[in-house]
Amino acid sequence: MRTISDLLDAIKQLRNLETDSALASALGVSRQTVNNWRQGRNTPDAVACATIAGLSGEPLNVVIGIAGEQRAVSRDEKAVWRKLAGMTAATLLFVGSAIGTPAKASTFDALSQAQMHAQNSSNVYIMRNC
Repeated sequence: MRTISDLLDAIKQLRNLETDSALASALGVSRQTVNNWRQGRNTPDAVACATIAGLSGEPLNVVIGIAGEQRAVSRDEKAVWRKLAGMTAATLLFVGSAIGTPAKASTFDALSQAQMHAQNSSNVYIMRNC
């Protein structure tokens, strides 16, 4: 099972960041926030997940799935989040094989992605624990 900490380590390696302070700066959060994510005290919100996805090259659904699984309490809820993250990976492999090119997570500018979504979306869906 991959964790938020694994994603943060991947960003540090990809971006040649030496410290969690440098990582926090790249993510636009405090070092304490990064530490809290690593320790599992809390998890990134949707905007932070988009930034993590953009910097790590992971699809947003994968990052949200990993964060949701880490946040989930019950085994069943964790399984749902894990399935969300896994479905994205399976879809990338299927699409890549269908068009004859290797599947690869593309990077994107998280801010531009959020702006595009805000301009093109009139419906907002909120997932919450009931």
